[in-house]
Amino acid sequence: MTKPLRIAIVGPTHPYSGGVSAHTTTLAGRLADAGHNVAVISWKAQYPRFLRGGQTRVPDGEPEVRPFTRAVYPLAWYNPLSWLHSGRRIRGADIVIVTAITPYHAVPYIAMSWAFGRRPARVVVAHNVLPHEDGAVDRTLVRALYRRFGKVLTHSAEQAALARNIAGDDVEIAAVGTVPMPDFAFGNGLTARDIEVRSAQGSAASSEVPTLLFFGIVREYKGVDLLLDAIARVPNLRLIVAGEFWQPVEEYRALVDELSLGDRVKLIDGYVKFTDLPALFAQSDALVLPYRHGTATFNVSLAHLFGLPVVSTDAGTLARDIRHDVDGLVAKADDVASLADALRKLREPGTLERLRAGVRTAPLGDEWRDYAAELVRLALSD
Repeated sequence: MTKPLRIAIVGPTHPYSGGVSAHTTTLAGRLADAGHNVAVISWKAQYPRFLRGGQTRVPDGEPEVRPFTRAVYPLAWYNPLSWLHSGRRIRGADIVIVTAITPYHAVPYIAMSWAFGRRPARVVVAHNVLPHEDGAVDRTLVRALYRRFGKVLTHSAEQAALARNIAGDDVEIAAVGTVPMPDFAFGNGLTARDIEVRSAQGSAASSEVPTLLFFGIVREYKGVDLLLDAIARVPNLRLIVAGEFWQPVEEYRALVDELSLGDRVKLIDGYVKFTDLPALFAQSDALVLPYRHGTATFNVSLAHLFGLPVVSTDAGTLARDIRHDVDGLVAKADDVASLADALRKLREPGTLERLRAGVRTAPLGDEWRDYAAELVRLALSD
């Protein structure tokens, strides 16, 4: 390990909801566990409401991950002085890590870099190089941020290539092979490590008519409409869709009716609290990720923790953590026929049981140790 460092992480943390907040919170905790002096500078108002719909903070303030106690919340999207003041307060850091979620954040992060000056090493953690719905000035903002910070950690080789295409050769860009799952907590003191021990028991569902689960934010790029079409082509399957619908849920209900799936599909519109996940997984036989396109998701690792196989498309890095025909099945992205073929295979006698038996989990501590070490190495590299 390197000597103890003073590290400032800028980004959303608990009580913000979502995978990026969970990742930031866990990263801070793991770096502190490794002996570093870590502080998180977070947001009291992260961005204008129109940039993100749905639930932005965890309901009732109930933690989804182990909270990081050394977090402050001075940043406001509408107050440039908060960006500059926050930058000045971290001038003494050895490393400044900023989490890039949308191109909009390039503006406050660049302002902060002017304020904290030349001393700290700096690195961008790029959860998404570009948004799923690319805007007119997005590339310009991303290029400015990457060039200002000089170093970028991406979560796949494909995202690294995109970052290089945007930023040019003067920016050092690295890609990690595995994005570790945050230290999610599922209520009643149940943590990911607890479930890792139990996962060999598998799902409790396993009926003659298997139940598939999709959970999370429902957006066009995630392909739930394609999944409904595929389900209609494969008899003797049920589906639960649980999450916040960014499009009107009535559009999906109309599609369910059009495809005559009313007795096979259940739509649950609303934020999925992590305290609800054990029950959702317990009544499901497999998780399904029908994405048209995308970058990465923790949901494969989550499903495997609960002993469930995963049916996924090959969009982005979704299939990276799936061993095809061992602990899941992989279909072509944006291809209803390929997805339906995967679901038919899932229905073949013995397939679901075999895939469930093939599920195994990765050692959580090792993944985080390697991820944090690569991030520090990149920040301090010449």
